[in-house]
Amino acid sequence: MAQQNRQYVTIDSIVNDYIEQSEQSAHKYFKLWQLAFRGMERLGINFFYQIRSVKLPLNPNKTVTLPNDFINYTKIGVLNSAGEIAILKYNPKQTFLGDQMPNREQMVVDDSVQTYSEWNANFFFNYWNGTSYTNQYGFPSGGVDIGSFNIDNTNGVILLNQHFNYDYLMVEYISSPNPDEDYQVPVQFREALVAWLGWQEIMYMPNTRKGALGDKRDRRNNFFNERRLAIAEYSPFRLEDAYELSQTATRLVPKA
Repeated sequence: MAQQNRQYVTIDSIVNDYIEQSEQSAHKYFKLWQLAFRGMERLGINFFYQIRSVKLPLNPNKTVTLPNDFINYTKIGVLNSAGEIAILKYNPKQTFLGDQMPNREQMVVDDSVQTYSEWNANFFFNYWNGTSYTNQYGFPSGGVDIGSFNIDNTNGVILLNQHFNYDYLMVEYISSPNPDEDYQVPVQFREALVAWLGWQEIMYMPNTRKGALGDKRDRRNNFFNERRLAIAEYSPFRLEDAYELSQTATRLVPKA
């Protein structure tokens, strides 16, 4: 029996649904569980992976070591007085040079080159609250420079610039799947994931076994049909939304 929590259903229940429907034994569970997460990526719902929030210590060379289960970040910053994460700015210009060396700070700075600091501008005053522009990211007013970052995924570190003066870093990130944890996805994607499991289980089997070419084709078509239905149900077309959109478009049309 599938376990459901409001509009969500667990990956565990989806895998068990497929095992029961295909009349297989539980020894296939781990293989099918891994396939289900690949299906989440194909369906575009891998953002339902587990989100973790950790407070990580700063290394002496102003880098922070990424967790072993890190896939991608959602927030990187420091804490403010309200318990919010004040987000640092992502800066792809920061070099990876010496990110494993203790003297990294001396290796990556050349004081003979003068650069304009865009932090002096009110860079983060970019959210209109209906009355005035306000600070979307929680930084103090005036665009105070608390630092920027880049990520070296190859070496597994976050690189911080010279202006970062904290001894920790808050990192919220998408973690890689862990069989010991429970994951939930919108219930609309249940049948699409079941169809994905049915297709992938025989996709690479030779045609002389259970993987007949016609069966593979039918299961593939079934998956893409269920995928289409799931996306349509997850983002349904509502008449009131269309009406509001048309009214907005009418207001934006310049008068003659």
